Amino acid sequence: EVLLGSVAIGIRYSPLTMALLTAYFVLLLSSGDVSLGEDSGCAKDDALSLLSYRDKKLSYIAPCDDPGFRIPYAEYGSSPTIGNGNGTTDPNDPGYGAMRIFIKKVEERTSRLPGPNTTVTFVPIPNFDRAENALRPGVQFSNGVNFSDPPWGFLYNSMPFAMSFQKMLEFLFDAQVDIEGRNGIQLAQKLLDDLAGTQVAFPVVGSTAQGSGYFPRPVGQPLCQPGDSNCSAEVPIGLAGLCQSGWELRFLDAPGEVLNLTCDILVEKNVITEKKLTFYPPVGGESVLSPMQNRTIQGFEFITPFDDFLEFFPSEDPDSGNLDCKPRADGSLNCTQNIGQIGARYAHYPGWHQPFLLSWMHVDKDLWAQLSAEQKAEITLAAREAVSESYEATESVQCKRLNDLLNINKNIKQRDQDGQLRENNGEPVSAQMTMTPWPEEDLEALRNATAVYMDSLANSSQDFATVYAAMQGFAEIPISPALLGPFPGTAGCKLAP
Repeated sequence: EVLLGSVAIGIRYSPLTMALLTAYFVLLLSSGDVSLGEDSGCAKDDALSLLSYRDKKLSYIAPCDDPGFRIPYAEYGSSPTIGNGNGTTDPNDPGYGAMRIFIKKVEERTSRLPGPNTTVTFVPIPNFDRAENALRPGVQFSNGVNFSDPPWGFLYNSMPFAMSFQKMLEFLFDAQVDIEGRNGIQLAQKLLDDLAGTQVAFPVVGSTAQGSGYFPRPVGQPLCQPGDSNCSAEVPIGLAGLCQSGWELRFLDAPGEVLNLTCDILVEKNVITEKKLTFYPPVGGESVLSPMQNRTIQGFEFITPFDDFLEFFPSEDPDSGNLDCKPRADGSLNCTQNIGQIGARYAHYPGWHQPFLLSWMHVDKDLWAQLSAEQKAEITLAAREAVSESYEATESVQCKRLNDLLNINKNIKQRDQDGQLRENNGEPVSAQMTMTPWPEEDLEALRNATAVYMDSLANSSQDFATVYAAMQGFAEIPISPALLGPFPGTAGCKLAP
């Protein structure tokens, strides 16, 4: 998943405080000449102090009993396997936040450096969609005023049929990927620098393979639960059926473009007569659950079972709460139907569209330059460790979370938008969540379309061509569908064979 909703985390602020935060945020993040001098004194440990101190071109010194240097950053969302810097480092804890692993490691490493005020802490600032100091999937570009996604940025996040996560780590940290001997991170930084970028960028969070679509009907043969007659009666629609379904799906850009192109190729080959599949653009700050409940879209892909279970199943008892999803007078929704009750009960795998995910920290160069060489080195080492450890932490609980997702709708029935039971031939329809593998031939078609799509981007952007060629020189991508890892990758998990 590349675009996260702007879910507020941490402290709640008054309207006045939020107005001040909004007014001063750009100034704070573009200010230079940050000093680590003692005259900064002690400060209140809150977001407004962080903003005002940097606006005054002073370092932010934490409360006297906890000296250190604070770096505020924009948290794109509270999804546990990607962000949630205010969370815990324990994936079994309901408050888990993968970003916290990086934050804690930086604090621990820099606190051991000699001298005063050496501890560096990254502090998440909620409710900002874009900022110069930012955590986001993939690589973004900033020149201090404007923000954009370079065409190659998503390659550093994930891509359809990407190389394995371990190979990607080698590409980023260890390999010499160009004739100057740069590694993958250094190559990304050079491209940003050549564009007069104002940020230093490096990966800090790794996340695992994602589910590849919740749909109302199965593309492949579903793994039906015993006694689920609705599932047993289903005939897989295949990729051809998906392309002709008439559904509107929410997919992110690259996977959506690949799926769209695959459908076009089926039309060109006369496998289908026309394409009826359409795509709903991701909207920052909007939960994917809302357009599902509103029946605007019929299916989507999101993140991992961990995140999906928290995001798309609002009630522990699915038949309790407000099941009426008709919009209110102002167009808003206030209902608790989950995605299975809405109809998107078939959970597809493997994660061909995003076999892993990397989230990146972007720090202003003017701020980064004020840190000592030792602090920078410790932050870099912490980032490398955090990427691997966050990936492993997330993977360790994916089987359990997927099991929770598959069982929550046991004996639960689907609902119409007004909350009434949906019937087929006078009988209620099951909402049981059900794993469904993509057919091998359809995965091969998607892989071939990925190659065509990536080549088209390389032909239209020299920078994209540079990054993609470096990746292809290191690993054979797009990979064969046979090389996609298990879903989930938790050892011994047999929920999706």
